[in-house]
Amino acid sequence: MLLLAGLLLAALCASWAYRQLRASLPTLDGVVALAELDEEVSVTRDEVGMVTLSANSRPAVARAMGFVHAQERFFQMDLMRRQAAGELSALFGGMALAADKGVRIHQLRTRARAIVAGLASDESEILLAYVAGVNEGLHRLASKPFEYWVLRAEPVDWTAEDTILTAYSMYLVLQPSTAEKKLTRLNVKERVPGSLYAFVRGKGSEWDAPLWGEPLLPPAIPEASSLGNWSAKLELPLKIRERPDPPLPGSNSWAVSGDLSDNGAAILQNDMHLKLRVPNIWFRIQIRYGEDEQLRKRYAHRVTGVSLPGVPLVVAGSNGKIAWGYTNSYGDFSDVIVLEQESPGSYLTAHGEVPLETVYETIDVKGEPAQRVAIEKTIWGPVAQSGADGRKFVLKWLAHDVTQAVNLGILGLERTENVVEAIGVAKKARLPSQNILLVDSGGNLAWTIIGAIPERVGCDGDEPVSFADGSCSWQGYLAADEYPLLMNPADGRLWTANNRVASGEMLRRIGNAGYDLGARAKQIRDALFARDSFAEGDFLAIALDDRGLLLERWKAHLEQLLADEGDTQDDVAKALLVQLRSEKELRAHRDSVAYRVVRAYRYLLRDTLFMAWLAAAYEVQPDLQIGSLSNQWEGVLWEVIQKKPAHLLPAPFASWREFEREVLKTSLHSLGIDSQERLAQATWGARNRAAIQHPLSQFIPPLGRFLDAPIEAIDGDVNMPRVAGPSFGSSERMVVSPGHEERAIFHMPGGQSGHPLSPYYLAGHEAWVKGEATPFLPQVAQHELKLVPEVRPR
Repeated sequence: MLLLAGLLLAALCASWAYRQLRASLPTLDGVVALAELDEEVSVTRDEVGMVTLSANSRPAVARAMGFVHAQERFFQMDLMRRQAAGELSALFGGMALAADKGVRIHQLRTRARAIVAGLASDESEILLAYVAGVNEGLHRLASKPFEYWVLRAEPVDWTAEDTILTAYSMYLVLQPSTAEKKLTRLNVKERVPGSLYAFVRGKGSEWDAPLWGEPLLPPAIPEASSLGNWSAKLELPLKIRERPDPPLPGSNSWAVSGDLSDNGAAILQNDMHLKLRVPNIWFRIQIRYGEDEQLRKRYAHRVTGVSLPGVPLVVAGSNGKIAWGYTNSYGDFSDVIVLEQESPGSYLTAHGEVPLETVYETIDVKGEPAQRVAIEKTIWGPVAQSGADGRKFVLKWLAHDVTQAVNLGILGLERTENVVEAIGVAKKARLPSQNILLVDSGGNLAWTIIGAIPERVGCDGDEPVSFADGSCSWQGYLAADEYPLLMNPADGRLWTANNRVASGEMLRRIGNAGYDLGARAKQIRDALFARDSFAEGDFLAIALDDRGLLLERWKAHLEQLLADEGDTQDDVAKALLVQLRSEKELRAHRDSVAYRVVRAYRYLLRDTLFMAWLAAAYEVQPDLQIGSLSNQWEGVLWEVIQKKPAHLLPAPFASWREFEREVLKTSLHSLGIDSQERLAQATWGARNRAAIQHPLSQFIPPLGRFLDAPIEAIDGDVNMPRVAGPSFGSSERMVVSPGHEERAIFHMPGGQSGHPLSPYYLAGHEAWVKGEATPFLPQVAQHELKLVPEVRPR
């Protein structure tokens, strides 16, 4: 009887849980009356869940957008605002406390509140309509989103400042929010010879592919006489790092003019590369509003693209006249300041000694007492870190300036007619400063920076510096006419891929916060110059290019290393040489063994050499990320391997060949390759497997069975157009020519809806995995919902 009662109770609990789960599904059809809505709004969804919102006014669209975002994605919106505010611990308990403490020093909720108060009236109207729509959408769910049942928590209503916090969450993704990079450089600079530091801090390589200017080649190998009594040493056996530096959040974007397209309009491609999750960070949407009095038709404005749940904007897309997309610029929008102190409670400025201010913030922790956090503040920003020697380091960051960090200025892109107008909008819009590519239906194209650019005077910002005497400072921000701009280049082509874009004075203005190796951009650029006419399918082919051009020379080098061994090779080495020679074209394809082996060998070669060269810095910073010094290390590494300078060879190795053999042996061991059979199994797909998770499954792993996307092998890697890693890659992919959106292509992993019972939970995901072309515009409506004004009794 007890067993039967237990089973019955379990069945009842499961039935109740399922009913609650179903009750939290969004409303897809019918009529919903909303308070304070002034007009009817149509909400349709097509077969992949793409939403189309149609109304007369933009505020009505904003209210409906908030309603839909909340119904489909409220939990994900909640995580983004909490991440930026440092409030995750209230949901997840102590496991999120370290993250919250790290972000609280920025006091972003307080700053968001100030930004809301300073918004222009038209932006404020749209924001408040959106906030009202979010809360209506949340409250109209028959049950709270299922994640809150799992976490035993209650959702908290949305506010205007939460939308600004959502925008701030992108600052945390796209720009350094800590002093780590510049303190790493200081650590290395203080512990190795100056000539060696200059070498490992290389600013470029032959892979550079700027929009203008020549490649910046790596510095010369330092002379032995410049190194003093320094020497390179390694301990055996060689150490394997768990992973190389994390992939850079960034993107690909390129465009050609109407002279090079098959329809006379310019064409734009944009992949935004971010950490991937279920549901996707972006939400596919089309908004239609306004009346065209001249043509006497409804919906003068039709904007298609992706929105960011939490924000009432189409972030990237096309309005039929222009299209736009972004890549992370890696401009330098922060400084790490060495605080000069004559006494612990004060610091020196150009105007004398000033007291160090301390403020306190309280972090609520689920199931535990609240934590009180002390934040030390200066006139430049908060103290971000204290060194072991007592020095304090302050972070001065664009995101801290409430007059420059965030506005809703990209609303203006919805109504612009051409690239010239769009450039004007971009120069006034405020968001994490990005490269923006703009194209129009008249065939024009342009690149510029969207977002504020600090005017740094007296220093370059590359390393920590003192601001105490005023010789280094920020003198406001660049004026609109000082922004870098490239419009309608003679060759009709533009490209950015997180690489160095500019040279000379323009590079000085933008700064260098660690731009990426140019290999990806170079591969894109060369593909653009390989032909003189393009259609959307040609752009998709470039986007899916997984050729490992960067590693081809390393493959040839490894083949030569193995061939030089002759008959002394063991069976695994012989089989590897045969395998390398059999793969004539190196690709980051799931079936490739050569790609995986060559890649692992190159990374271990880098890690061991940098550990040997920078041993003194690693002693005080064991988790040192080489990318914090420079992402141009490919040029440094190749130069050394080709020239084999004896004074850079790590002890105890007697020759470079002996060292490389040991690196290869360790690489193969790390891949589990100890036989010909195991070699055949060591494919790139065995490692590069999409593991795209729901946020809850990371905290409660058993839920992953029900919430995560399927784990499957994927093609692509970081230094090629088809950027793809286990949980990192193209969060969206669009190819669009304004005025010809019916031909446009769109991909998105992870699906539209955040609800696992929704038909749109993973809709479209498989097409992203396979790289199959899918439509950009909404297709035939599968569901239609009417949002109507609430009729109040008189």
